[in-house]
Amino acid sequence: MARRRFFVDGCDGCRAEVHGPAAAHLARVLRAQVGQDFEIAHAGRVYLARIRSVARTSVEFEVLEAVPQPPPQPDLVLALALFKFDRLEWALEKAAELGVSSIVLIATRRVEPRLLAAAPARMARWQAILHAAAEQSRRNAVPPIAPPRPLREFLAAPGPGARLLLSELPAHPPLTPVSDAATLLVGPEGGFAPEELGAAAAAGFAPVSLGPRILRSETAVLAALARLRP
Repeated sequence: MARRRFFVDGCDGCRAEVHGPAAAHLARVLRAQVGQDFEIAHAGRVYLARIRSVARTSVEFEVLEAVPQPPPQPDLVLALALFKFDRLEWALEKAAELGVSSIVLIATRRVEPRLLAAAPARMARWQAILHAAAEQSRRNAVPPIAPPRPLREFLAAPGPGARLLLSELPAHPPLTPVSDAATLLVGPEGGFAPEELGAAAAAGFAPVSLGPRILRSETAVLAALARLRP
C-alpha cells in the first residue's frame, strides 16, 4: 500500500515542517506519532521522511531520502469559465487529480454576475480543494489557480502548446489525446457567445467535440481531461 503523502511548509533537505490545519489533521485525525514514516512533498520534490515531533499546530520531520519521480508531464492548462460553485468545486478537485498543471478562471458574457462577484471570497477555499486533491492523488506539487479574468485578457496571452476550445457542436472534430503541452478552454453553462467564439478562433483555439450529447460543464471538464492525455 502506498504511503500517505503530505505537502510541507518548508524543507531544507534534512528537516521539514508542516503547520496549521495540515498539522492538526496529522495529529488529531491520523493520530501521527513520532517514528512514523510518510512521504512529503515540497517545491516539486518528494522525500521519505520520519516524524520527529508532533504538536497540535506543528509536525516536524526528519528527511530520510529523496523519492525518485517520473519525468514531468507537459503542461496542461485548464481555462475554465465560472459556473455554479458546488459543481465548479467538484470539477476543480477532479482536474487536480487528473494532472492539470494550472487553472485559470474565466469571466465570459454568460457567466452569472453574482458568481463573478462572489468568486474572490472563494479563492482560499478553492486553493484548499486543489491542495487536498493533489495530496490524495500523490502529486508532487499543487496546481495553482488564478482569479477570474476577462476572456479577452486571457486570449491576449493564452497558455502553452495546442489551443483547444471545448465545443458543444458534434460537427467539430473529436477531442483526441495530446502528448505535448496544451491549453483547454471550457465555457460556462450556456456556452460561449458568438463573438467570444470568434475571438478564441482568432487567438488560435481550435474547437473540438466530445460527441453528440450535451454535457454539464463539470462532466465535460472531467471527460475532456481524461481523454486529452494518452
